[in-house]
Amino acid sequence: MTRSRVPFYFVLYLVVLVELLAVIIERDSTELELQARLNEYATIQDSIIALYSQPILLDVQEETDWLISGKDSAHVLISISNLHTREEKAGVKYYINPDEEGNYYNVIVDKETGNGDFYFKTNTIGTYNFDVYCKLRRQLPRYLPDIIIEGIYAKVGTDYKATSDTVDFRIKAKRQQQTFDKPGRG
Repeated sequence: MTRSRVPFYFVLYLVVLVELLAVIIERDSTELELQARLNEYATIQDSIIALYSQPILLDVQEETDWLISGKDSAHVLISISNLHTREEKAGVKYYINPDEEGNYYNVIVDKETGNGDFYFKTNTIGTYNFDVYCKLRRQLPRYLPDIIIEGIYAKVGTDYKATSDTVDFRIKAKRQQQTFDKPGRG
């Protein structure tokens, strides 16, 4: 009876081939997982870019009637929408274009909401027209992973500034009509 002997190197060759096949299969599955994750990151980046590409919208009451008094000033709320981070809300800068100069006005920004409080003071009766818009630097949330932020910066740049639409509004300044009694009435 003859025994067939399988050479040692042939067995070793088969073991190496099986291990190589296992490594190739593992590499392919890891590449597929990586590609799926990169596609997921790209989807997240595109949705964030679309969210941040929405226009900044301002909303102001079109017309405000105000009674002139010695102490008070007119107050108009400027509401802002499509801001997403605290840094954006705190960094809003409002610009007012008045029809005529010489009257006192100021805008104070609420750092929590980004809304503006417009204050106006005059001693002259009349209708005053204003245009308002704002500018800000768009800032991504800090909780986003670096790979997503880097991808967004690669697509839109690192210094992304936005300007809102321009909204006009009016303040009608009036004096309170005073009624006087005739002298000598008791």
